This record gives sequence, structure tokens and C-alpha cells, in this order.
Amino acid sequence: MNDTSPATEKILLEMMKQKDDAERLFMGASLFDMARSITRSAILEEMPGISPDEFRVEFFRRWYWEDFEPKVRGKIIEAYRLKDEFQGSQ
Repeated sequence: MNDTSPATEKILLEMMKQKDDAERLFMGASLFDMARSITRSAILEEMPGISPDEFRVEFFRRWYWEDFEPKVRGKIIEAYRLKDEFQGSQ
């Protein structure tokens, strides 16, 4: 879905072309950080008291789930859950 008019899209593209590489990189990083922050807040609001390892699992589900085959997903989740167990035994 695209709800931006072609004229507005053209203006935005021209504005982006005026920015240098560092400015565009900073904008992208800032948007990424904002999205991570929103996801973090949503998880904590929906699941208060979630453990750090389960938080990582939930974050993975929301951001990267479709990027991996089911078998690989299972291995990643297992690794997230084992991380805290391993750190706790040291």
C-alpha cells in the first residue's frame, strides 16, 4: 500500500538527494533505533515481567521470524534461551 501522492514522493526524493551520505546514514540509523524502541516498549507492555531470554525470543519473532526456515528458527530460539543458562552457571 502506498498512500503518498506522486508529487509528494517526488519532493521527498529530491529532499533526500540533497542530503549527504552521512546524513542519510544517520537518518536510517535513527529510524532503526526508533523502531527497536517501539518494539521493545510493546513487548514490555504486553508481557510485563518477561525474562531477558524470553524477551530476546519475542523480539526475534517480531523482527526476523520470516527471514529464517523453521529449523533455523528453532536453533536460534534455543540459543537465546541457553544464553542465560550458560551465563548463570559461570
